[in-house]
Amino acid sequence: MVDAKILLKCAKDGNADSFGALYSMYAKELYLYAYKFLGNKEDAEDAVQQASLNVYKNIASVKNADSFKAYYFKALSNTAKSMLAKKNLHIVGEEELENAVSPEQTEVSAINSSVLEKAMSSLKQEDREIVLLSVLSGFSSKEIAKITGYTSSTVRSKLARSLKKLRTELE
Repeated sequence: MVDAKILLKCAKDGNADSFGALYSMYAKELYLYAYKFLGNKEDAEDAVQQASLNVYKNIASVKNADSFKAYYFKALSNTAKSMLAKKNLHIVGEEELENAVSPEQTEVSAINSSVLEKAMSSLKQEDREIVLLSVLSGFSSKEIAKITGYTSSTVRSKLARSLKKLRTELE
């Protein structure tokens, strides 16, 4: 596997294949984040596509190769928020909860998934974003702070409060 730093350098030099390889490294995480944030497949795909285009166009502005993933997720986060504002979408409603369960899932996991989605939808948008970035994407509080614009300590306290609220709702 080629190192992300090398791919980023090549992408900055205009190599589209290198950017494609970078995209492939993060595609699944990007889509999952967008899907959980926006609540449906089509909007998630659109958001990932638009964010990828924005990142590709502005790749020269990435200063540090180690923060490229966070940069990509910040672009996706901004794109998803913009889509919500433009379309006035609601985030994961009851209909999406029913449709989010795949046919392959067992009845028990379908119920658990639905319960978790409902609990997640009880969080404020900014709190949900922090939980998704932390739990799904594995970002540290420092990286989440860069993505969201909050301080690291604010991220940690919002995450702790959100997780506590989720635990309470899931009990």
